[in-house]
Amino acid sequence: MIREILVYLSAFIGLFAVSYYTLSLIALRKYDKVRDFTFKELPTVSIMLPTYNKAKTIERTIQTALNLDYPKEKLEVIFVDNNSSDGGYEIAKAIKDKRVRVYREKQQGKGYAMNLALSKAKGEIVVSMDADTYAEPDSLRKMLNYFTNPDVMCVTPSMAIYEPKGFWKRIQQAEYLMGVFLRKAFSTMNAMHVTPGAFSAYRKVFFEKHGGYEGGNLTEDMEVALRIQYLGYSIKCADDAVVFTECPKTFKQLFYQRRRWYFGWIHNLLKYKKLFSKDYGHMGAIVLPVAVTTIMLSIVLTIFIVYQLITSLKHELLLLGNTELSFSGVFDISWFAIEKFFYLFFSKPTSVILVVFLSIVIGYMVFAKRRVKKHANVVVGMLLFVLLYSILLTFWWLVAAFYYFIIGKTVWGKS
Repeated sequence: MIREILVYLSAFIGLFAVSYYTLSLIALRKYDKVRDFTFKELPTVSIMLPTYNKAKTIERTIQTALNLDYPKEKLEVIFVDNNSSDGGYEIAKAIKDKRVRVYREKQQGKGYAMNLALSKAKGEIVVSMDADTYAEPDSLRKMLNYFTNPDVMCVTPSMAIYEPKGFWKRIQQAEYLMGVFLRKAFSTMNAMHVTPGAFSAYRKVFFEKHGGYEGGNLTEDMEVALRIQYLGYSIKCADDAVVFTECPKTFKQLFYQRRRWYFGWIHNLLKYKKLFSKDYGHMGAIVLPVAVTTIMLSIVLTIFIVYQLITSLKHELLLLGNTELSFSGVFDISWFAIEKFFYLFFSKPTSVILVVFLSIVIGYMVFAKRRVKKHANVVVGMLLFVLLYSILLTFWWLVAAFYYFIIGKTVWGKS
């Protein structure tokens, strides 16, 4: 009984959310149009590139920034090393281009490194760029066009995984492609609550007026996004501007990254809890409440289902051991299990709900693939995502909650 209530409640909220986001994207996208800057209007841009032990990707990232389709005289790269021990500072220093300036920040934390970069930046627009990010040449121009609207304070791109090969990268591949759709949907509703540190553009005047990055914040990009929304400004997503990022390739690396992400998520939502109000439009009335509710329901439901699956498996094994059924081999046993699984699966109404969600996921992937044209096949990643993501998400959130409420800290650089 409890399981059925949780399943149907989760299904109702989930279907409501995805329907709302999809319809909002369709209905409101026509208001998301922008005009292009003329060449003379193009603003000066400072790309801020903080790094911690990313020597393997630093040179390529800097070259990607320098090769953007943008007037050279209006572009600079500010590299800030944050106590790396892998020689990244020396690699950046060796790049011979007068547009690159290299600094060191001794106070540990990405926010501190970003604030140093801000203090050195000369551009009207500042772009945060991670040291393992590769931007398409036309991405910056496409993003900056949104700044022709004076109310826009930040613009984000579509994020995709660079060379998604291997088990863990495939799961993240599907996750990021889902994010392409959701970020654009949130953009049309002015409900963006994360501005990815990988490659987001801001008006520098925002930081001059409202202060820089929060130094010790582990997810400084989310804090800035919520601050922008809290102060009544707008954040847009340029879904046709594509940026690729390296992602964790092992479970350990992914664990550290997500522990930090969700730790910061908890911290920032509690800090900006006043955003949970109809006064903040779609974000306060729908997006944030639905996000928190679905996460909590997903955790409870996943734990409950895993427990029931283990109990059912134990029961089935005991049942098979006590029956007189004759199996000629492993194949017969496997086929019996498969037949029973499909009978149980398709005899329940929840199966219809699952099919609907899978159809929606496929729709999200199609939307994303049209924007991220260079992406590899997503079928494997989508299957892994559907099968495992809720379990992984539950694990990550429980760990993050433990670190936040019990231990009280985690650190930048564990990713």
